[in-house]
Amino acid sequence: MIKSIHTILTFLIAIFFIYKGIDKMPIKISEISQQELKQLSDNDYLTSNPGEKPVGYKVTMNTMSSSGFIKMIGVFQILSGILMIIPLTRIIGTFLLLPIIFNILMMHIFFDNRVDENILCGVLLLVNLFLCSYYYSSIKKVVLDAKPLK
Repeated sequence: MIKSIHTILTFLIAIFFIYKGIDKMPIKISEISQQELKQLSDNDYLTSNPGEKPVGYKVTMNTMSSSGFIKMIGVFQILSGILMIIPLTRIIGTFLLLPIIFNILMMHIFFDNRVDENILCGVLLLVNLFLCSYYYSSIKKVVLDAKPLK
């Protein structure tokens, strides 16, 4: 039963992150209005209407998009998703995705005031941690049985 739940959750998260990785490929720049530029000049980076991206988040994402950093994250999301779909490489994909989700969650917590984004990323991180915990006994055995290099 646990194996079936693990497989289904892994597949769902893999498809989600493949989709989100592909979605990052075209460079998307958020428009910054005159009012938001005024906010920036007043050192107000996080104030926004409910459900809207704060100007500081837009500036950060525009910088990462135009530099190619977002595309690199997208490539690793796609790679992780593909590895998670293949049973033989599932453990690698699951652990590769862990720091990516953590980073995205931290960016939303520190740069974004949209609660729905924080909740979604938090749930994804918890599900990924659950998926990683499935491999605990295998990893424990490898670590404890490892012989030191001489």
